[in-house]
Amino acid sequence: MNKEVKAMSLKKTFNYATVNRLMLVVMLAAEIIIFANLTPYFLQLENLLPVGREISTLGIVAIGQTLCILTGGFDLSVGGTAALAGVVTGYFCSANYLGLPYGVALLVGMGVVFVIGMINGVLITKIKINPFIATMAMNFILGGIVILVTKQPITVNDPAFKFLGATTLGSINFPLPIIIFVGLYFLFWFILKYTTFGRKIYCTGGNAEAARVAGINVERTTFWTYTLSAVLAGFAGVLLASRIATANPSIGSSYAMESIAAAVLGGTALSGGEGNVWGAFLGVFVTGILSNGLIMLGAPQAWRDVATGVVLIAAVILQLASKKSKAFA
Repeated sequence: MNKEVKAMSLKKTFNYATVNRLMLVVMLAAEIIIFANLTPYFLQLENLLPVGREISTLGIVAIGQTLCILTGGFDLSVGGTAALAGVVTGYFCSANYLGLPYGVALLVGMGVVFVIGMINGVLITKIKINPFIATMAMNFILGGIVILVTKQPITVNDPAFKFLGATTLGSINFPLPIIIFVGLYFLFWFILKYTTFGRKIYCTGGNAEAARVAGINVERTTFWTYTLSAVLAGFAGVLLASRIATANPSIGSSYAMESIAAAVLGGTALSGGEGNVWGAFLGVFVTGILSNGLIMLGAPQAWRDVATGVVLIAAVILQLASKKSKAFA
């Protein structure tokens, strides 16, 4: 009897989310071991810290993407939103354009993407356009707007503009964006796990009709989820523009697919209602370390894309196998 009780307890503890995270940790460890053996420079701080800084911007976008997928949708406008936030902030801050104080420029840039997120929310919840179509159309619109606003990158020399993305701390020059990135993951882990809004997101994605019966305003929850996604994507765009001291209209073009890949790798169910931000956190590192390792080996972009796709398919197959074994357990 005691053995049966222990076995049942182990099954409950060793749930799907735990198995998925363990698989990602194993994949990440395997990547590190392989690349460390193939190139000795891989594990040096001069390589790892820039990789972490590079990963941080996509990681912030992946938080918002995870929230949207948890509600049962997607946000394909994150790339255009990131570019728009960077361009608007740079346009208002650059001495070659309006030359306003950075604080004012940042507020304007983030205010614009806040409105973009609200528009996405209205299109999805009020006009009832499918999230895939609504956000894809928005991404096209935003891509056109940033090209119309500026046909070339905007260089910004204001030290305040460079602060968030280019600041390093301590004797090892630890990048500030990594601290912001990790801090945001802790914040949204807390929101999803311990707040009413977080529980509403899971209920909305798990079963929208049951959520309505339980008194949850599904439309309002979805509306604010897409608004948050836009704000996070916009902040990532500002962070990237700050790091390179340039507002480039082409930044973030791959953010939509990469953030979805990170969330799915992390075990967030495309059907909604299942997953968490820490899975996306690991997913971002798996794809980021893979890309960096291949760069160091001299692999072209095409092969890096192929490798990322293969890893994503393999991870999904393992997740499906894990779910099936759980169902039959």
